[in-house]
Amino acid sequence: MRTVPKVLLILGFVCLLASCATTTPPKGDKDPDPGKPTMAEAMLAAVNDVRTEGTTCGDTVAPPVGELQLNDLLTEAAQDHSDDMYAHETMSHVGSDGSNPGERIAATGYQATWWGENVAWNQRSVEEVMAAWLSSTGHCVNIMNPNFTEFGVGEAGYYWTQVFGRPL
Repeated sequence: MRTVPKVLLILGFVCLLASCATTTPPKGDKDPDPGKPTMAEAMLAAVNDVRTEGTTCGDTVAPPVGELQLNDLLTEAAQDHSDDMYAHETMSHVGSDGSNPGERIAATGYQATWWGENVAWNQRSVEEVMAAWLSSTGHCVNIMNPNFTEFGVGEAGYYWTQVFGRPL
């Protein structure tokens, strides 16, 4: 029979007496922090702010373009890729299974006429990763591409993925 160390028993008893709170998130559709945007909402707002104002991508002026809409399937593709990069500690547009962005997007059931992907690593916030992407010509061009109408984003352990699409 395995015995529980005394220190754990004492901590458990102290916690019981003190009515220690748990950090278990609420179940169901309740927002654990009402009024605060989710990461996806904050990223979408940041992307749309740049798109509606216009910017310069490298040496190229990118005029204002239409706003993007958040799409659950593109978010799934983005989150799955961020999770994969985090699990394998690598930043790449190629998944650990050899998949490319188009294959990952199609695997969710999303049918795209246009798609694009931005990846990044080690930025600690939406603001930091957006600044990094906007300072990179290719990533900035993706953000400003007028062919894209929908968007998804994922983050895991500071591995970030944006997925852009336009449905059939």
